[in-house]
Amino acid sequence: MNIGILGSGAVGLTLGAGFVGMGHHVIIGTRNPAKEALQQWAKRQGPAAVIGTFREAASSGHLIVICVSWIGAKSAIEQAGIWNFKGKTIVDVTNPLDGKGPDKEGRMSFVTGLSSAGEQIQAWLPPDANVVKALSCVGHEMMFQHQQDSEKPTMFICGNNLQAKKEVTGILHQMGWEDVADMGKIIMSRNIEPLGILWNAYGFRTGSWDHAFKIVKKKKS
Repeated sequence: MNIGILGSGAVGLTLGAGFVGMGHHVIIGTRNPAKEALQQWAKRQGPAAVIGTFREAASSGHLIVICVSWIGAKSAIEQAGIWNFKGKTIVDVTNPLDGKGPDKEGRMSFVTGLSSAGEQIQAWLPPDANVVKALSCVGHEMMFQHQQDSEKPTMFICGNNLQAKKEVTGILHQMGWEDVADMGKIIMSRNIEPLGILWNAYGFRTGSWDHAFKIVKKKKS
């Protein structure tokens, strides 16, 4: 599958390398495709990875992943060309952070007055673009789960289109997420996104970034 990734930060490059390792073709969309560090990254990944513009990534991707910083999200989507999202599944990895960083308690803050990033991105895109919120409640260090790990965390997703969620669930399974919890329609982004604040707060307080959330179910007697 061709996967277009909007965003060339740690999240985008982690996802890109992981998807290439899974056998997919990846184009990383960025504002500065000529940046030497990005070109060197692509060389290390081999011919299945390319650095391009936001528009090139969106037009070539059968699946599109949005993982730019929130303050640049609308601009990145506009540069990508709204029409390039029509009829596609879009994985929204963003959290609507205000960009001010953590406070003394390790808490990040969201942009005030916004219902959720997932809902906003869905509203910016064409009606037949199917946004699925996923991977926003962990950092890039935990996005690919290893089979040898004894604990199997839960990935929470939501979105309006069942087929799109099925497609994203399949990708998540390939990434090692055995437990994927469908929380409902895209409005549930309001409840999934705050988990990202908890994830970061724990990391800042402990200095450890290898954690994730899990739904624990009581065993039936």
